Amino acid sequence: MLCSEIREILAEEEEVQFHKEALDSLMCRRSKLLRESLEERMRRAQVDGEWSHLSQQECAGIHKEEKLYLKSQVDRLRHEQARTEERLAELRRLKARAKLIRASEVASERKHH
Repeated sequence: MLCSEIREILAEEEEVQFHKEALDSLMCRRSKLLRESLEERMRRAQVDGEWSHLSQQECAGIHKEEKLYLKSQVDRLRHEQARTEERLAELRRLKARAKLIRASEVASERKHH
């Protein structure tokens, strides 16, 4: 029974760790975009052909809106990162406790044989 619980904990820990890494990657990309200046954003938009028909004032307005949206995304990602870190820590505590219990069971079995 306990071995299957440990396997379940390990599988969930791996899944949560993968989720954490994905969040970290998203945070990195969103933070980079958040630091992007208007000039850098306009250059990128020109390469993509997005803003070629817009005035600099229109580009500035869109850039400001994008920054606000990115900031809200970063805030949500930070919250999700914190929740993921808490879950990962909880799983690691559960795993350690389960391993201690399993070790004491094995030791107890050896004494009785």
